Amino acid sequence: MDTASTLDADSDAEWVHVRRHTSVAGKRLFWRLNGPLEAAIQVAPSEYYEPGDMMEPYFGPDGSPHPVSQESLLEPPVSSITARAGCFDRWEETWNDAHQLCGEYDDWPYPRRLGPRPDDENLESPTRLYLLECCGEKRPWPYDTYLQVTAQGEFLTVHEYVSAVHPWLMAMRDTILDLLGKFHGNPKLPPETKLAVIHLRPHSLDIGREDRWASSHRKPPVRDPAKPLLPHEELQRRSMARALARSAARIRAREEEAAALIRGARVD
Repeated sequence: MDTASTLDADSDAEWVHVRRHTSVAGKRLFWRLNGPLEAAIQVAPSEYYEPGDMMEPYFGPDGSPHPVSQESLLEPPVSSITARAGCFDRWEETWNDAHQLCGEYDDWPYPRRLGPRPDDENLESPTRLYLLECCGEKRPWPYDTYLQVTAQGEFLTVHEYVSAVHPWLMAMRDTILDLLGKFHGNPKLPPETKLAVIHLRPHSLDIGREDRWASSHRKPPVRDPAKPLLPHEELQRRSMARALARSAARIRAREEEAAALIRGARVD
C-alpha cells in the first residue's frame, strides 16, 4: 500500500504522526503535464489499469468535473497538504554535483560565489560555506519548490488539489524537463516530451514520461510464497550501486561539458 508517515496538518489539532495514503480516487487519475487542466486528466475505472480499460474524461461536456473530484485526496482526510515534486527534492544535489568541477581550471570563464545557506540557523558563525552561484546560475533551494494547498471545506478534495497544483507544475515544466534529463546524466529533455504524474503520493509527486503511467499502475502480481525475499542488506547494496552509477554518469557528463567550454573559450 502506498503509505507515508506524515504530519496531521489540521489547524485545530496537535501535530501528530499518522499513516496516510492516497485515496482510491487519487490513484485513478491519469494526470498529464502537457497543457491546460481542462484536457490534462483522465480517470481510470479503478486504482489499477489494464490495457483496454475505458478511461473517462475528468471534465464532462458541460465542463463539470468527474465525481472523483469531490472525494478526499488522502485517507484519512486532511485539511491541507504541502505539495512537492520528487524531482525537486534532488534539485539542489543535482545542481551542486553539476558544478563541482567548475573553477578547477585556471582559465574558467565564469565567476563562483560562496556563502552560508539562507536557511542556516547558525548564520552568526557559519561552519560551512556553500556554492551559491556558478556559471550564471543561482543555487536552487528546496523551500522554493513547495506549494501549500488548503481545503475550502471539511477535507481536501481531489479537485482542490489538482486545480492548485497543475498550473504550479506547468509553470515549472521547463525546469522539470531539465532535471529529468540530468538525473540520468543526459541533456535536458526536449520540450515536446510528454510528461505525467506517475504516482500521486502523500509526500511527493513522482513525475516522468507519460508512457510510464500505464505500466506503473498495473495490478501487482501475487508473490510466489515459495520464492524467498531478498534480505534488506542486499536490497540496500543494489540500491547504492545504482545510485553510484547514476552519480558517476552525471560527473562524466559535466567533465565533458566543462572540457568543451574550456576548448571553446581558448578558441575565442
